[in-house]
Amino acid sequence: MNDGLTTLLTTLLPAALIAAVVGLVAGPVLRRLPEPDPADIGVDESKIPYTALADRRFALGAALTALALGLISWTLLAPPAQPPWVVLSSVGTLLALIDLRTTWLPLRLTRLAWVLMALALGLLAAVSNNLQALLGGCLGAIAAAALYWLVWAISRGGFGYGDVRFAPLVGAAAGSVSWSMWIWALLLGTVAGGLVGIVRLVRRQHGAFPYAPSMLLGCYLALSGLALA
Repeated sequence: MNDGLTTLLTTLLPAALIAAVVGLVAGPVLRRLPEPDPADIGVDESKIPYTALADRRFALGAALTALALGLISWTLLAPPAQPPWVVLSSVGTLLALIDLRTTWLPLRLTRLAWVLMALALGLLAAVSNNLQALLGGCLGAIAAAALYWLVWAISRGGFGYGDVRFAPLVGAAAGSVSWSMWIWALLLGTVAGGLVGIVRLVRRQHGAFPYAPSMLLGCYLALSGLALA
C-alpha cells in the first residue's frame, strides 16, 4: 500500500465519515431539542429557536467544520488517541455552532456529549492501554469544569453557565494528550474569546455572546501548535 493511499485511509476517510454523520444528524437533532425554560437566567426572548437552525445550510456548515477539525486531529494524532477528539469534532462542533447562532448551549445535547466523552475515554484506555491518557482526560475534564465554574461564580452570571458545561469536553480531549496541551487549549480559547469580545466592543455590541466556539478553536489551535512544535 503506497503512502498516499495510507494517508487517505487513516486521515481523510475517517474525518470525512464523521463529518458526513454530523451533517446527516444535525437537522433531526435540532428538531428534537427542547427550548430552555424562559425563567432561566440569561435566556433572551429574541433567542433563535433550535428548530430554525434545522436546514441544509446549518447542516453543511456543521459537516464542513467537523471535517476541518477532524482532519487536524487525524493528521496529528495516532488512531488510538482519537476517541475523545471524535466526540469533540462531532458533538462538540454541533454544540459550538448552536451556541454561535443562539448564544445558548442546549443542556440535553451537552449531557449526551458528556456521556459520549466518558465512553470515548474508556475506549481510549482500552484501545491504547494508556491509563495515563485516561487519567489525564478525566482530571482534565474536572479541572476545566472547576476553573470555568469559578469564573462563572466570580462574574456573578456575567459568564454563561452553558460554557461551564462545555468546558469538560475541551478539558477531557486536551488532558488526554498532555497537561501542556490542556493549559494551552484553555489559554488559547481565552485569547480567542477575548479577541471576539474586543471586536464586539468596537462594534458596540452588547449582551451575551457565544463563547463555546472560542473554546473549541483554542483546543484545536493548541493541538496544532504542540504537535507541530
